[in-house]
Amino acid sequence: MDEDRRVRGVERMYGALGAHLAARAAAGERRVTLTFAVIEGTILGGPLPRSARHARHYRHWWRGGSAGYTHGWYGWQRVGWHVAAVDLAAETVTFVRAGDTE
Repeated sequence: MDEDRRVRGVERMYGALGAHLAARAAAGERRVTLTFAVIEGTILGGPLPRSARHARHYRHWWRGGSAGYTHGWYGWQRVGWHVAAVDLAAETVTFVRAGDTE
């Protein structure tokens, strides 16, 4: 039961990012760079976890894991995007449509 609740929470929060990227794909975009501020303020409506910004952990967080109950799956992988680059200093992340070269 707790696992189901956790999964629904992850889907609810990061599904908004997936919907945003799906709309960008529908508009023909294949590469999208977003600031952390836009992701947090406009798309998610809340802060990214510290691990998304942490120099030692951000690569793992943005990689998002494999298909399953992860933020990456609900946020971008299931709608056909992957993370091409993260710039911690500029606080940006670049998503590229799966199958496109980085």
